[in-house]
Amino acid sequence: MAGLLFAAMVVLTIAFVMFMALETARRIDTAMAERTKAEIVDAVADLGAAMGKKAEEYSLWNDAVDHLVVAFDGVWANANVGPYAERLWGLDRSYAWNGRDGLIYASKDGALRGDLDAAAREAADLLPVLAAARTAGRPVSGIVHIGQTPFVFGARVIEYEEGRAALPPDPQQPVQVFLTTLEGELAKLAESRRIAGLRVVPIDTPALPALASLPLEAIADQPVGILTWKPEQPGGTLVRLIAPYAAGFALALLPLLFLFQRVLHRLKRQEPLRLSEARLAQAQRVARLAYTVHLPEERLEVSANFRDLIGLPGESGLLTIGLYLDRVKPEHRMEVQEAYRRAWAENSRFDIEYRITRSGDGHLDLQEVGEPFHDSDGLVLGLITAIQDVTARRRAEETIRHQANYDALTGLPNRPLFYDRLRQALRRASRLRNRMALLFIDLNRFKWVNDTLGHQTGDVLLREAAQRMAGCLRDSETIARIGGDEFTVILSDIGDREDAERVARRLLDCLSEPFRIAGQTLHISASIGVTFAPDQGTDPELLVKNADVAMYHAKRLGTANWTFYDPAMDADALAHLQLENELHEAVAKGQLALFLQPVVDVASGLLAGAEAEVRWNHPGRGLLSAGQFLHLAEANGLIVAVGGWLLDAACRQLADWRGRDAAGLRLTVPVSSLQLRHFGFEEQVAGSLARHGVPPDRLILELPEAAMLSPSDETTRTMQTLRTLGIAFSISGFGTGYASLGHLRRLPVEFLKIDQVILQDMARNPGNQETVRAIVALARSMNLTVIAEGIETGEQQALAGEVRCVYAQGRYLGHPVPAESFDLTLTAAGSGPLCPAAICPADGEGRP
Repeated sequence: MAGLLFAAMVVLTIAFVMFMALETARRIDTAMAERTKAEIVDAVADLGAAMGKKAEEYSLWNDAVDHLVVAFDGVWANANVGPYAERLWGLDRSYAWNGRDGLIYASKDGALRGDLDAAAREAADLLPVLAAARTAGRPVSGIVHIGQTPFVFGARVIEYEEGRAALPPDPQQPVQVFLTTLEGELAKLAESRRIAGLRVVPIDTPALPALASLPLEAIADQPVGILTWKPEQPGGTLVRLIAPYAAGFALALLPLLFLFQRVLHRLKRQEPLRLSEARLAQAQRVARLAYTVHLPEERLEVSANFRDLIGLPGESGLLTIGLYLDRVKPEHRMEVQEAYRRAWAENSRFDIEYRITRSGDGHLDLQEVGEPFHDSDGLVLGLITAIQDVTARRRAEETIRHQANYDALTGLPNRPLFYDRLRQALRRASRLRNRMALLFIDLNRFKWVNDTLGHQTGDVLLREAAQRMAGCLRDSETIARIGGDEFTVILSDIGDREDAERVARRLLDCLSEPFRIAGQTLHISASIGVTFAPDQGTDPELLVKNADVAMYHAKRLGTANWTFYDPAMDADALAHLQLENELHEAVAKGQLALFLQPVVDVASGLLAGAEAEVRWNHPGRGLLSAGQFLHLAEANGLIVAVGGWLLDAACRQLADWRGRDAAGLRLTVPVSSLQLRHFGFEEQVAGSLARHGVPPDRLILELPEAAMLSPSDETTRTMQTLRTLGIAFSISGFGTGYASLGHLRRLPVEFLKIDQVILQDMARNPGNQETVRAIVALARSMNLTVIAEGIETGEQQALAGEVRCVYAQGRYLGHPVPAESFDLTLTAAGSGPLCPAAICPADGEGRP
């Protein structure tokens, strides 16, 4: 009986011990799971907060609005905003929208995307983010889906920094969004916290008992899924390890249980301390933070991560102050020594920043904060300091400072820095009673390069031109880019006008050599205006205005010129502005007139058609030729309206000819590259033809030679569409620019006009005739009909026939006259009777 009782007690004891072991393991596992879940909740919240902070830092730049919203600059954006942030922080994507929800740019994997249409479709899922950013008025963050992929986002309305002018009315509340995939962030979280199986599963996934979970929501309370992970089970692991030995220790379970509970209690008390120490160590590593203790006798006790930070070998231990100060840059060494001395002597706190040399790895910028520690009597025993590596922050500050003062494309001082240096130069000139000069430089033909070869080539040209000009100036002479293709040069100390002339001539000489860019040889020049201080003012804005006025005067005198400012030029500039303003009303008030210049058959001298020209019956200045105002129309965009008027007037003239039995004549209408690229140009042409009942094959649209160079896909498509309708195309001024006949293969061109300069040169140098004849023969082999333009003499007309030009026009053959005075019976000197013929006949020689 006693044995049974004893056995029963043993069994009960074993069962009790096993129950207590299992219950203890369960409690340990539960506590660990709750602690892990709390850490995950905090970490997920930190993801969004970090993205919001990044959005805050990169949406307040002065230039962000100018270069992204007001006038998008892809190069600047790629080097400074979304792609730069992606490369800096390891982000995946970034987007920016204007105030009308139009996509400004999209970037991915550290570079701008070229497929904006596809990006816009993907970014449609981000519209709730835009609304939230605009409503909040501060950075917002959270989770959002793009398609089926969840991202962590940070977003903020882009705005000028405090103190800048308000946004222009058009780009109200543009928004910039940075994103990184939720999956990538969770992978980093799982690695840093050592959490097994951390992933997101669909919301309808059945719950698994072996997994812990946390629901996730996206913006606008949309479910993302369920965050699941495999919880740690230290208690269960412990039970599994001791289970095989449970029978052998059955008799000792009670005392062992008591001992186990005591140890477990101690472990529970130590666990928070261990986690706190681990988090502190990790935080120090993340922040690159270290500590030192300054002891008497110039001894310095340092942490292990301090040695790693500055590149010293060995573990934590003692150094001498002198050994550390040897690492400090000489220009900062006295400041650091003084901070240590005052803190020790005056029992005061200090906060300093300085630079040190790191072993074999450049330098570091450090921030050191310290204060004394004392004994019970208040006697200073030493200093305790915390040292943080702030190199990245200082570099970012320097980058932002550089971007605020220097042009991103050329590296030259920008407009704000230019005005600051101009004010300094004016103050210095006033103090020393010296004279200074300001040069305003504008590149000629740069707009042509942008329009024909593209903005990328234009940017390269700007950069190389800026480098050339900077290279031919002295260090004391400041050159700045103040916008577009406009530059300024400050000559701080100048003796007389000849000194300024020498600088201007040097600048023009630097630009005279050809530029070789993207397989093209480009020639540009500049126009320079010069003004002096204090002779012509001491106000920076006034001096810039004076130099600008002088520059425009130099431009009107021809290429590669400089001009000194004269007050009389202000009246010319005002008249120029007034003429531009009056041009806005010229079309509406019916002040434009159609003029026609005859085009004749070279062989027979018979009238073959005409070229349309526009004139302006100015109410105060009389009849103005196209050369006197079309450049204004090109500059301010009125060329679309003026060109549309000329196109309609030409179609009306063709209809009039049909009514007068001259339906065989064709009319050439000049169009600019801007018109051809304008939206709806095809509909405008087709509408004019239909409105006047004119066959399309009677109309020829004439483009300048520059249009042949690198035409855009859109321009080529427009020309192909109009050619399908039956409209022909002509290229004027061939032979004076950079185009070759090979360029014509890409465009549906039928007529080629040889520039009058070539015929004039051929008349002076008969040896050039074979060259021109070869050009004409090559053009004919490409099914091009060649027209000689600018015929001024009978000799030139004869030469045009000798080189086998089919048609000709010029003042010798007929001046431009009002359309109503055009003589349909006109024949050239020495020709036979009138025989109206088409400009583009069917036979190989271009005649009927």
